Amino acid sequence: MSLPSYRMFLDTLDEFIFGGFVRTATFSVAAQLGFFTDQGLNVTFSPIPNSTFGIANLLAGGYDMAAVTADNIYNVRFNENQSVSIIGQLDQGAGLAIASIPSIDSIEDFRGKALLVDSPASGYSFALRKILSLFGLAFGVDYAFQTVGGTPTRFADLLNGSLANGSSTFGTVLTYPFTVEAVNLPTPLPILANITDFISPLLDEVFVATDANIESATANTTSPLIRAMAALLSANAFLASNANCSISAIAADLNMSLPLGQEQYITATTPGTGETSSDNFEVSRLALLNGIDLRAQVADGFAGAGPDFDFADAIIPGPGKIIDDRVRDAALEILKPGPSVCPLY
Repeated sequence: MSLPSYRMFLDTLDEFIFGGFVRTATFSVAAQLGFFTDQGLNVTFSPIPNSTFGIANLLAGGYDMAAVTADNIYNVRFNENQSVSIIGQLDQGAGLAIASIPSIDSIEDFRGKALLVDSPASGYSFALRKILSLFGLAFGVDYAFQTVGGTPTRFADLLNGSLANGSSTFGTVLTYPFTVEAVNLPTPLPILANITDFISPLLDEVFVATDANIESATANTTSPLIRAMAALLSANAFLASNANCSISAIAADLNMSLPLGQEQYITATTPGTGETSSDNFEVSRLALLNGIDLRAQVADGFAGAGPDFDFADAIIPGPGKIIDDRVRDAALEILKPGPSVCPLY
Protein backbone atom coordinates (compact mmCIF):
# COMPACT_ATOMS: atom_id res chain seq x y z
CA MET A 1 0.00 0.00 0.00
CA SER A 2 1.40 3.41 -0.99
CA LEU A 3 1.93 6.06 1.69
CA PRO A 4 -0.98 8.25 0.47
CA SER A 5 -3.26 5.20 0.34
CA TYR A 6 -2.17 4.17 3.83
CA ARG A 7 -2.92 7.64 5.16
CA MET A 8 -6.36 7.50 3.58
CA PHE A 9 -6.87 4.11 5.20
CA LEU A 10 -5.92 5.49 8.62
CA ASP A 11 -8.48 8.26 8.16
CA THR A 12 -11.22 5.61 8.10
CA LEU A 13 -10.22 4.27 11.52
CA ASP A 14 -11.33 5.41 14.97
CA GLU A 15 -8.59 7.03 17.02
CA PHE A 16 -7.82 5.24 20.28
CA ILE A 17 -5.29 6.21 22.96
CA PHE A 18 -3.74 3.35 24.92
CA GLY A 19 -1.63 4.21 27.95
CA GLY A 20 1.06 1.87 29.22
CA PHE A 21 4.37 1.72 31.06
CA VAL A 22 5.77 -0.70 28.46
CA ARG A 23 4.74 -2.22 25.15
CA THR A 24 3.75 -5.70 26.28
CA ALA A 25 4.00 -8.75 24.05
CA THR A 26 0.24 -8.81 23.56
CA PHE A 27 0.27 -5.16 22.53
CA SER A 28 3.20 -5.76 20.15
CA VAL A 29 1.35 -8.60 18.43
CA ALA A 30 -1.84 -6.56 18.17
CA ALA A 31 0.00 -3.55 16.76
CA GLN A 32 2.33 -5.35 14.34
CA LEU A 33 -0.07 -7.96 12.98
CA GLY A 34 -3.10 -5.77 12.33
CA PHE A 35 -5.41 -6.83 15.15
CA PHE A 36 -6.19 -3.21 16.00
CA THR A 37 -6.80 -2.13 12.42
CA ASP A 38 -8.95 -5.22 11.82
CA GLN A 39 -11.21 -3.81 14.53
CA GLY A 40 -11.29 -0.40 12.82
CA LEU A 41 -8.92 1.29 15.27
CA ASN A 42 -5.88 3.51 14.87
CA VAL A 43 -4.25 2.91 18.25
CA THR A 44 -1.66 5.30 19.63
CA PHE A 45 0.53 3.99 22.43
CA SER A 46 1.02 6.73 25.03
CA PRO A 47 3.91 5.98 27.44
CA ILE A 48 3.14 6.42 31.14
CA PRO A 49 6.13 8.03 32.89
CA ASN A 50 5.03 7.19 36.43
CA SER A 51 2.04 5.83 38.34
CA THR A 52 0.80 9.17 39.64
CA PHE A 53 0.70 10.71 36.17
CA GLY A 54 -0.79 7.60 34.59
CA ILE A 55 -3.76 7.30 36.92
CA ALA A 56 -4.43 11.04 36.90
CA ASN A 57 -4.38 11.10 33.11
CA LEU A 58 -6.67 8.07 32.89
CA LEU A 59 -9.20 9.71 35.22
CA ALA A 60 -8.96 12.94 33.23
CA GLY A 61 -9.82 11.13 29.99
CA GLY A 62 -6.31 11.15 28.54
CA TYR A 63 -6.40 7.41 27.82
CA ASP A 64 -9.26 5.37 26.42
CA MET A 65 -7.72 2.32 28.10
CA ALA A 66 -4.50 1.71 29.98
CA ALA A 67 -2.34 -1.15 31.18
CA VAL A 68 -1.06 -0.41 34.68
CA THR A 69 0.09 -2.33 37.73
CA ALA A 70 -2.79 -3.73 39.71
CA ASP A 71 -1.68 -2.00 42.91
CA ASN A 72 -2.34 1.37 41.27
CA ILE A 73 -5.99 0.38 41.11
CA TYR A 74 -6.16 -1.03 44.65
CA ASN A 75 -4.87 2.31 45.85
CA VAL A 76 -7.10 4.71 43.95
CA ARG A 77 -10.19 2.52 44.15
CA PHE A 78 -10.06 1.62 47.85
CA ASN A 79 -8.16 4.57 49.32
CA GLU A 80 -9.53 7.36 47.13
CA ASN A 81 -12.84 5.87 45.93
CA GLN A 82 -11.99 6.73 42.32
CA SER A 83 -14.25 5.35 39.59
CA VAL A 84 -11.82 3.13 37.69
CA SER A 85 -12.04 -0.63 37.18
CA ILE A 86 -9.93 -3.57 36.08
CA ILE A 87 -11.38 -4.92 32.83
CA GLY A 88 -8.87 -7.72 32.35
CA GLN A 89 -5.75 -9.39 33.72
CA LEU A 90 -2.66 -9.41 31.52
CA ASP A 91 0.08 -11.11 33.53
CA GLN A 92 1.10 -12.40 36.93
CA GLY A 93 4.64 -11.06 37.09
CA ALA A 94 6.18 -11.64 33.65
CA GLY A 95 9.88 -10.84 33.99
CA LEU A 96 9.31 -9.22 37.38
CA ALA A 97 12.73 -9.20 39.04
CA ILE A 98 15.09 -7.34 41.35
CA ALA A 99 18.11 -6.18 39.35
CA SER A 100 21.29 -4.40 40.35
CA ILE A 101 24.41 -2.76 39.00
CA PRO A 102 27.26 -5.20 38.17
CA SER A 103 29.18 -4.54 41.41
CA ILE A 104 26.23 -5.71 43.55
CA ASP A 105 26.34 -9.48 44.08
CA SER A 106 23.45 -10.18 46.45
CA ILE A 107 20.37 -8.75 48.13
CA GLU A 108 22.44 -8.26 51.29
CA ASP A 109 24.67 -5.84 49.35
CA PHE A 110 21.77 -3.37 49.24
CA ARG A 111 22.47 -2.56 52.89
CA GLY A 112 23.11 1.17 53.18
CA LYS A 113 21.91 1.82 49.62
CA ALA A 114 18.96 3.63 47.99
CA LEU A 115 16.88 1.60 45.52
CA LEU A 116 15.08 3.15 42.55
CA VAL A 117 11.27 3.08 42.63
CA ASP A 118 8.31 4.55 40.80
CA SER A 119 6.75 5.53 44.12
CA PRO A 120 7.59 4.48 47.68
CA ALA A 121 3.89 3.71 48.16
CA SER A 122 3.33 1.41 45.17
CA GLY A 123 3.10 -2.31 44.58
CA TYR A 124 6.67 -2.89 43.41
CA SER A 125 7.98 -0.95 46.42
CA PHE A 126 5.88 -3.12 48.71
CA ALA A 127 7.25 -6.23 46.99
CA LEU A 128 10.80 -4.94 47.50
CA ARG A 129 10.12 -4.32 51.18
CA LYS A 130 8.65 -7.79 51.61
CA ILE A 131 11.48 -9.63 49.89
CA LEU A 132 14.31 -7.60 51.42
CA SER A 133 12.81 -8.21 54.86
CA LEU A 134 13.24 -11.94 54.25
CA PHE A 135 16.97 -11.26 53.89
CA GLY A 136 17.04 -9.35 57.16
CA LEU A 137 16.97 -5.84 55.69
CA ALA A 138 14.54 -3.30 57.17
CA PHE A 139 13.23 -0.39 55.12
CA GLY A 140 14.29 2.99 56.48
CA VAL A 141 17.01 1.38 58.57
CA ASP A 142 19.12 -0.72 56.22
CA TYR A 143 18.13 0.82 52.89
CA ALA A 144 16.02 3.61 51.39
CA PHE A 145 14.04 4.38 48.25
CA GLN A 146 14.82 6.94 45.55
CA THR A 147 11.75 7.97 43.51
CA VAL A 148 12.54 8.30 39.79
CA GLY A 149 9.61 6.95 37.72
CA GLY A 150 8.40 3.98 35.71
CA THR A 151 10.38 0.95 34.60
CA PRO A 152 11.90 2.50 31.43
CA THR A 153 13.32 5.38 33.50
CA ARG A 154 14.57 3.07 36.25
CA PHE A 155 16.23 0.77 33.74
CA ALA A 156 18.00 3.69 32.05
CA ASP A 157 19.15 5.09 35.40
CA LEU A 158 20.39 1.69 36.57
CA LEU A 159 22.24 1.18 33.30
CA ASN A 160 23.78 4.65 33.57
CA GLY A 161 24.95 4.01 37.12
CA SER A 162 23.84 7.42 38.35
CA LEU A 163 20.99 9.92 38.32
CA ALA A 164 21.09 13.36 36.70
CA ASN A 165 22.02 14.86 40.07
CA GLY A 166 25.04 12.59 40.34
CA SER A 167 23.58 10.18 42.89
CA SER A 168 24.70 6.60 42.37
CA THR A 169 22.17 3.92 41.46
CA PHE A 170 22.29 0.41 42.88
CA GLY A 171 19.15 -1.60 42.21
CA THR A 172 15.50 -1.63 41.24
CA VAL A 173 12.58 -3.76 40.10
CA LEU A 174 12.57 -4.54 36.38
CA THR A 175 9.73 -5.92 34.28
CA TYR A 176 9.19 -7.21 30.75
CA PRO A 177 10.93 -6.36 28.41
CA PHE A 178 13.78 -4.85 30.42
CA THR A 179 14.70 -7.94 32.43
CA VAL A 180 15.70 -9.80 29.27
CA GLU A 181 17.51 -6.71 27.97
CA ALA A 182 19.40 -6.38 31.26
CA VAL A 183 20.89 -9.87 31.15
CA ASN A 184 21.85 -9.52 27.47
CA LEU A 185 23.90 -6.35 27.80
CA PRO A 186 27.65 -6.52 27.02
CA THR A 187 28.08 -6.12 30.78
CA PRO A 188 24.95 -7.80 32.11
CA LEU A 189 23.00 -6.38 35.02
CA PRO A 190 22.63 -9.08 37.70
CA ILE A 191 19.19 -10.45 38.48
CA LEU A 192 19.28 -11.02 42.23
CA ALA A 193 15.76 -12.38 42.68
CA ASN A 194 12.63 -13.18 40.73
CA ILE A 195 9.77 -11.61 42.65
CA THR A 196 7.38 -14.44 41.84
CA ASP A 197 9.74 -16.89 43.56
CA PHE A 198 8.67 -15.17 46.78
CA ILE A 199 5.16 -13.88 46.04
CA SER A 200 2.98 -15.98 43.75
CA PRO A 201 0.58 -15.69 42.12
CA LEU A 202 0.80 -11.91 41.95
CA LEU A 203 -1.52 -9.82 39.83
CA ASP A 204 0.76 -7.46 37.89
CA GLU A 205 -0.29 -5.70 34.67
CA VAL A 206 -4.03 -5.18 34.25
CA PHE A 207 -6.18 -3.48 31.64
CA VAL A 208 -8.19 -0.62 33.14
CA ALA A 209 -10.74 1.99 32.13
CA THR A 210 -12.84 4.57 33.91
CA ASP A 211 -16.29 3.50 35.00
CA ALA A 212 -17.78 6.24 32.80
CA ASN A 213 -16.00 4.84 29.74
CA ILE A 214 -17.11 1.32 30.63
CA GLU A 215 -20.74 2.39 31.00
CA SER A 216 -20.63 4.20 27.67
CA ALA A 217 -19.04 1.20 25.96
CA THR A 218 -21.50 -1.37 27.28
CA ALA A 219 -24.36 0.72 25.92
CA ASN A 220 -22.87 0.35 22.43
CA THR A 221 -21.22 -2.97 21.62
CA THR A 222 -19.39 -1.43 18.64
CA SER A 223 -17.64 1.10 20.89
CA PRO A 224 -13.87 1.57 20.43
CA LEU A 225 -13.20 0.30 23.96
CA ILE A 226 -14.87 -3.05 23.28
CA ARG A 227 -13.18 -3.35 19.89
CA ALA A 228 -9.79 -2.59 21.44
CA MET A 229 -10.34 -5.29 24.03
CA ALA A 230 -11.37 -7.71 21.27
CA ALA A 231 -8.16 -6.94 19.38
CA LEU A 232 -6.08 -7.57 22.51
CA LEU A 233 -7.91 -10.82 23.25
CA SER A 234 -7.30 -12.07 19.71
CA ALA A 235 -3.66 -10.97 19.84
CA ASN A 236 -3.17 -12.73 23.17
CA ALA A 237 -4.59 -15.97 21.78
CA PHE A 238 -2.31 -15.61 18.75
CA LEU A 239 0.66 -15.02 21.07
CA ALA A 240 -0.08 -18.28 22.85
CA SER A 241 -0.33 -20.40 19.71
CA ASN A 242 1.89 -18.84 17.02
CA ALA A 243 5.42 -18.56 18.35
CA ASN A 244 7.44 -17.68 15.25
CA CYS A 245 5.22 -14.88 13.98
CA SER A 246 4.76 -13.53 17.51
CA ILE A 247 8.54 -13.45 18.00
CA SER A 248 8.89 -11.47 14.78
CA ALA A 249 6.17 -9.07 15.95
CA ILE A 250 7.83 -8.54 19.32
CA ALA A 251 11.25 -7.99 17.75
CA ALA A 252 9.86 -5.52 15.22
CA ASP A 253 7.79 -3.61 17.77
CA LEU A 254 10.63 -3.34 20.29
CA ASN A 255 13.29 -2.76 17.62
CA MET A 256 15.46 -5.69 18.67
CA SER A 257 17.00 -8.81 17.16
CA LEU A 258 15.03 -12.01 16.63
CA PRO A 259 17.09 -13.90 19.25
CA LEU A 260 16.20 -11.23 21.82
CA GLY A 261 12.61 -11.31 20.60
CA GLN A 262 12.58 -15.05 21.23
CA GLU A 263 13.74 -14.55 24.82
CA GLN A 264 11.04 -11.93 25.31
CA TYR A 265 8.49 -14.38 23.92
CA ILE A 266 9.57 -17.03 26.42
CA THR A 267 9.10 -14.53 29.26
CA ALA A 268 5.72 -13.42 27.95
CA THR A 269 4.40 -16.97 27.64
CA THR A 270 5.88 -18.56 30.77
CA PRO A 271 3.11 -20.58 32.46
CA GLY A 272 1.93 -19.07 35.72
CA THR A 273 3.49 -15.64 35.26
CA GLY A 274 3.30 -14.68 31.58
CA GLU A 275 0.69 -12.83 29.57
CA THR A 276 -0.96 -16.07 28.50
CA SER A 277 -1.44 -17.33 32.07
CA SER A 278 -5.18 -16.71 32.25
CA ASP A 279 -7.97 -17.57 29.83
CA ASN A 280 -9.54 -14.53 28.19
CA PHE A 281 -7.90 -12.10 30.64
CA GLU A 282 -9.82 -13.61 33.57
CA VAL A 283 -8.65 -12.00 36.81
CA SER A 284 -7.17 -14.46 39.32
CA ARG A 285 -8.82 -13.98 42.71
CA LEU A 286 -5.78 -15.37 44.54
CA ALA A 287 -3.34 -13.17 42.61
CA LEU A 288 -5.56 -10.18 43.39
CA LEU A 289 -5.67 -11.01 47.10
CA ASN A 290 -1.90 -11.49 47.26
CA GLY A 291 -1.41 -8.00 45.87
CA ILE A 292 -3.91 -6.50 48.29
CA ASP A 293 -2.16 -8.30 51.14
CA LEU A 294 1.21 -6.80 50.12
CA ARG A 295 -0.21 -3.29 50.49
CA ALA A 296 -2.07 -4.19 53.69
CA GLN A 297 1.20 -5.29 55.34
CA VAL A 298 2.51 -1.72 55.14
CA ALA A 299 1.36 0.81 57.73
CA ASP A 300 -1.25 3.14 56.18
CA GLY A 301 -1.33 1.03 53.01
CA PHE A 302 -5.10 1.26 53.08
CA ALA A 303 -5.50 4.27 55.36
CA GLY A 304 -8.11 5.79 53.07
CA ALA A 305 -10.21 2.64 53.10
CA GLY A 306 -10.51 2.57 56.87
CA PRO A 307 -10.25 -0.31 59.37
CA ASP A 308 -13.74 -1.68 58.66
CA PHE A 309 -13.40 -1.89 54.87
CA ASP A 310 -14.90 -5.10 53.45
CA PHE A 311 -12.30 -6.32 50.95
CA ALA A 312 -14.07 -9.66 50.49
CA ASP A 313 -17.13 -7.88 49.11
CA ALA A 314 -15.15 -5.24 47.22
CA ILE A 315 -13.32 -7.75 45.03
CA ILE A 316 -16.45 -9.56 43.83
CA PRO A 317 -16.73 -8.78 40.09
CA GLY A 318 -19.67 -6.67 38.98
CA PRO A 319 -20.76 -3.43 37.31
CA GLY A 320 -18.98 -0.50 38.87
CA LYS A 321 -16.78 -2.78 41.04
CA ILE A 322 -12.98 -3.02 41.02
CA ILE A 323 -13.33 -5.94 38.58
CA ASP A 324 -15.83 -5.25 35.82
CA ASP A 325 -15.98 -7.97 33.15
CA ARG A 326 -18.60 -6.37 30.92
CA VAL A 327 -16.16 -4.97 28.35
CA ARG A 328 -14.27 -8.27 28.16
CA ASP A 329 -17.49 -10.28 27.83
CA ALA A 330 -18.79 -8.05 25.02
CA ALA A 331 -15.41 -8.21 23.28
CA LEU A 332 -15.49 -12.00 23.23
CA GLU A 333 -18.51 -11.77 20.91
CA ILE A 334 -16.66 -9.83 18.20
CA LEU A 335 -13.25 -11.53 18.01
CA LYS A 336 -11.54 -11.66 14.63
CA PRO A 337 -8.92 -14.26 13.63
CA GLY A 338 -5.32 -13.34 13.14
CA PRO A 339 -3.38 -13.56 9.87
CA SER A 340 -3.21 -16.99 8.25
CA VAL A 341 0.19 -16.05 6.81
CA CYS A 342 2.62 -14.01 8.88
CA PRO A 343 3.01 -10.59 7.21
CA LEU A 344 6.45 -10.04 8.78
CA TYR A 345 8.34 -12.69 6.80
